[in-house]
Amino acid sequence: MVTLDGLSAAWMVLNDLLGELQATDAFIPDLTFADLRNSKMTIEYLRSFEEDISTTSHADMRLREEMELKILRLRETMMVWLEEKKGINARMEWERRFQDALDGRIIPRIDDKPIHISDLPREKNVGFFRIKLPDDIPVEVVSELAEECGVLISLDGERHLQVSGNKDCVRDAMKRLGEIFYGESRLAK
Repeated sequence: MVTLDGLSAAWMVLNDLLGELQATDAFIPDLTFADLRNSKMTIEYLRSFEEDISTTSHADMRLREEMELKILRLRETMMVWLEEKKGINARMEWERRFQDALDGRIIPRIDDKPIHISDLPREKNVGFFRIKLPDDIPVEVVSELAEECGVLISLDGERHLQVSGNKDCVRDAMKRLGEIFYGESRLAK
């Protein structure tokens, strides 16, 4: 299993690779940006509770394994795009950097120190909500909405959606999701 520092460093490499891909005008779906953002948030969560996790009976080990798989899937997808745009040599160089990060030969930047994430957001102007998405709402719509509203989203396999961010942004996302679910609001404006 990869260390959390290795995952964090690998995320850093993928983030740099995303910048490289954007410079080549590669098409990058919004879901990729959301996956990368959500991965960072989850890695920071795991890093902030690393000592607690190691003393418990593998409480968050499944989440850690899922995060490792997500990072590997993101890597594979982005490497295919890179090879299409810049060729096999560029891909091999980025693959080497990614593997160095996973193996601990690249240390996460100092500004990437773990940030304490409490169980509930307590900072002013931070809001969140959690709902179950109906089956007829495509995930891509939610991803685009999150991008437009500037909120973080997390979606599990059972279509439970968690939205967090600035209170005003979360309120806007909630309103817009409501319009998608139920149509235009008829409340007094």
